[in-house]
Amino acid sequence: MPKIIDADDRRELVADALYRVAQERGLAQASLRNVAAEADLALGSVRHYFDNQAELMEFAFRVNSERMHGRVLDRLEPLEEQDEDGLVWAGPELIEACALVLEELLPLDAVRISEAAVHMEFMLAARTDDQLAEVARDDYRATGAVVGRIILQLLGSGLVAESRTPVAEAERLMAVLDGLSVRMVLQPSWATAEQGRDTLRRHLASLLEP
Repeated sequence: MPKIIDADDRRELVADALYRVAQERGLAQASLRNVAAEADLALGSVRHYFDNQAELMEFAFRVNSERMHGRVLDRLEPLEEQDEDGLVWAGPELIEACALVLEELLPLDAVRISEAAVHMEFMLAARTDDQLAEVARDDYRATGAVVGRIILQLLGSGLVAESRTPVAEAERLMAVLDGLSVRMVLQPSWATAEQGRDTLRRHLASLLEP
């Protein structure tokens, strides 16, 4: 019997090849031909799943974003369930629990470094590409939703000063995450994973200060 190929799996395989090309040579080099060669597929096979490069770019960007945010949600939902169960948090425990969720958005290991580097390539490309710009807006909203839920966890704990406002603190936290990601990808010898983890926790701890 002929081997049955799952179309979704094959599309993600092609997207993974695009990520490797983008990380090593930049997104500008991620042509259908180069991606097909990286995936060890015939160009015609790639065209069977993607009509053109723009379609592949949009798909790969969405998969990149969904993978990152999927991991975050896998950690966030159990944290929220604990809160619904009436768990009373001590300050350091709450900071650690929130930090472990947010760490999934930081380039702290080889997989996340690769994802973050490619994500930056897509975000820069989205500045002048309307099709990618829509994906970038969805990505920003997804990050904002996660960060907002973390801020609500903190504010709802009763450990944060009443003067803190959700929108302002969410924006500050997103700026910290964005800044850390850029530094850790572009200057890894200066901004190490250990420093990234420490900076994130110190920022969260600052919310508990009067």
